[in-house]
Amino acid sequence: MKINVALVLLTLSLPCMATVKIEEEVFVTGQRPEIVKELIDSGSVEVDHVSSEGFELYGSKGLKTYLDQKNIFYFDMKLMNKKMMADYPSYTQITTSLQELAQRYPKIMRLFSIGKTVKGRSLWMMKISDNVNLDEIEPEFKYISSMHGDEITGRELMINLIQEIGQKYGSDTEITNLINNTEIYVMPSMNPDGSELRQRANANGTDLNRNFPDILRDRDSTSIGREVENQAVMKFQAERHFALSANFHGGVIVANYPWDSTYDRHPLDAFVKELSIGYAELNPEMRNSSEFPLGVTNGADWYVVKGGMQDWSYFWHQDLQITVELSYAKWPSYNDIPDFYANNRDSLIFYMKQVHRGAGFKFAKTNAEGVVSITQISPEKKDFGNYAFSSSEFYKVMPEGKYRFSIKEKNGSVKDLEVEVRKDEIGSNGNFALLN
Repeated sequence: MKINVALVLLTLSLPCMATVKIEEEVFVTGQRPEIVKELIDSGSVEVDHVSSEGFELYGSKGLKTYLDQKNIFYFDMKLMNKKMMADYPSYTQITTSLQELAQRYPKIMRLFSIGKTVKGRSLWMMKISDNVNLDEIEPEFKYISSMHGDEITGRELMINLIQEIGQKYGSDTEITNLINNTEIYVMPSMNPDGSELRQRANANGTDLNRNFPDILRDRDSTSIGREVENQAVMKFQAERHFALSANFHGGVIVANYPWDSTYDRHPLDAFVKELSIGYAELNPEMRNSSEFPLGVTNGADWYVVKGGMQDWSYFWHQDLQITVELSYAKWPSYNDIPDFYANNRDSLIFYMKQVHRGAGFKFAKTNAEGVVSITQISPEKKDFGNYAFSSSEFYKVMPEGKYRFSIKEKNGSVKDLEVEVRKDEIGSNGNFALLN
């Protein structure tokens, strides 16, 4: 019996939860992923950024040997990337910039760490709101960038976005209204260790965007055994009530909407596609993509991702999320960052505003929990599903229309509430109903 030694080595090196240890990174040219189907089926590699030119492939030691045995042509991305990655601020400089911004705009910005990386670096989160030290009854929104340490563009765009908000708050009507009526959280980098090491994975060699609970593979959203960066984000998410978010990557330019893990359509498929098109159409390069019509793609239709943040976010937390790829070069020249920000600036503001396309309620008492059943009344009548709520609060982003909320608390009490969701409006502290 002939054994493929490289394939065996790759498979045996897999840690728990089917997370690939990334030690070798290649770009396979002029091929589709099917050429390495046995590696994909074994779960011993990760595929990323599939295009007409080829695809990225990540695996443990033995990957390149396997490809050589199969006469599959590839480029070693680690060798290529090390030569190009320069001229960017260090983790220490990014920390200083964020601290200075929080000190300069203390009325609307508060910087805090949600946890530590493998190497002990702080995972910085900037809260932006008009009463930044209070937990107000407002829609909650977040941006998270650079889960992949070598996809750096988003980190810099988040810094630019925070700076512009600080500079224009009080003078720009759109930004001021948004900040006055929303709680916004921005994490410029979820993987600072990876960025310092100039690599995709964290310091343990794990792809953080394959390390969240998977909607098909996992029975529950446990953080046990996951990377510390993922644990920190999962804990933070569980403590908040986010209704809309996005995460940022690089390697192509497109807005990617769920699901990533399955070819089944998302329950809000048309709506989340509309939100993605809204982001893309304000970005000229994304909108005019020759590879992705309208600058958007369904995740699984592009390529399947297991354990991604995007699917986990909605499936377990009802936080509707898209994934935005910002630049063809993962680590472009630092001099190009102003142009990338100019291309994405309107999209970033537009997408944050969409958190107000929703409705919710807040109990005056603390710790109310239960289930809310939502029925759309108009423009058509249909069942919109059942959703758990906790900590006395619920808010959901939905298509425009009128809805009936049937709120059933665990103590047995029932309340009915009619709400209306409108487009292109920033409601005063959001579209919340206050309940006794």
